[in-house]
Amino acid sequence: MKDINIRSQYTRNEPEFWKLTIGFTLASFFIFANLYNVQPLLPIFSREYNISPTVSSLSLSLTTFSLVISLLVFGFLSDRKGRTKLMRITMWLSVVPLIAVPLVDEFWWLLMWRFISGITLAGLPAMAVAYINEEVEQRSRGLSVSLFIASNALGGMTGRVLGGYFADEFSWQDSFYALAVIGVMVNILCLFLIPRSRNFKKYSYSLTKDLKGMAVHLKNPLLLFAFIFGMMLQTAFAGVWTYVPYYLESEPFHLTIGAISFIYFSYIFGVIGSPLAGRVSDHYGITNVMKFGLVAMMVGVLTTLIMNVSMIIVGLSIVCFGFFIAHSMASTWVGINATHHRSGATSIYLFSYYSGAALGGTGIGFIWSTFGWIGVATICVIFPVTSGVIFFRIVKKVENSNQEFDALSYEKGN
Repeated sequence: MKDINIRSQYTRNEPEFWKLTIGFTLASFFIFANLYNVQPLLPIFSREYNISPTVSSLSLSLTTFSLVISLLVFGFLSDRKGRTKLMRITMWLSVVPLIAVPLVDEFWWLLMWRFISGITLAGLPAMAVAYINEEVEQRSRGLSVSLFIASNALGGMTGRVLGGYFADEFSWQDSFYALAVIGVMVNILCLFLIPRSRNFKKYSYSLTKDLKGMAVHLKNPLLLFAFIFGMMLQTAFAGVWTYVPYYLESEPFHLTIGAISFIYFSYIFGVIGSPLAGRVSDHYGITNVMKFGLVAMMVGVLTTLIMNVSMIIVGLSIVCFGFFIAHSMASTWVGINATHHRSGATSIYLFSYYSGAALGGTGIGFIWSTFGWIGVATICVIFPVTSGVIFFRIVKKVENSNQEFDALSYEKGN
């Protein structure tokens, strides 16, 4: 039976492997373009609906919040009901808010549709990696998952650039319609590219048992502060990118939304940084590479304080490079150091990570309104550095304790 299961899994030498990998890459690209296309539009919402930057940021934060909650729900459902059908349903439903948002007159209706959008967007990321683990043989999974994750950043970057460009050249409503067209095309392609599950096995444990297994990780200080560190990284990253359009639109820069949208090409450095971190961590260690990513990100944030557009773009590029290094290493570290219920630990990390996006998007709005960009940059340095220092000290303490224990065991053995 075991041999049959192995043979039934796709390998990178089979056309089916590349079909499903391309399908998930396209689907992830659309999902994250859909999620982040509003970020450069926040100043437009502030003017058009006569609202503050903090309220305007809810158009992204509420979407992220509903996505966070729905990730857990869809993860639970897919373990019991299957993956392919649920992914396809949520993917098609994610197109509906893109058509509805441009038709509303009140900002609160826009928020409602964006909240619904977050629910539909959660389906794919909640199930994709589990599907790949079941349907792709072990030696080929890394390639498929890495391309899937890389498309997250590319999709987010494209959604932001497209949103700002269409708003500047046509109207912000047209950016939603353009994404809706892309969504329909991607959904049609995925019907042919992503095959039905062949190795799915229904999970029979109760929700209570799932939650208890996940809650155990919160009692482990190492993992707890890893979750907090991941949250603070994303809080700072989201804070920078949510309010940089307001910063560059104001004095002394006066950039247009279209021009501002092109700074999101800085995400390319994040796409480079993540796989590069995976390579060098084998030689220098995950924790050391994580520290480098944190320091690089902080240098980038501080560089944006230089009142020069070119230097701000350089700073944002360094922010992306450092953030994706630190985040990818933190995620990997959690997966390695969770000794049991590893999927639960990963789910908590993702929950913390996306919660940080919501916190950074709206929570830092008060800082921007009161202290301007210097306040945003300051808080976006303090949060990750503080949580990082605590996390790394605990890791160091545990490592020293383990070394002392090993040395003592060696002496007793001799």
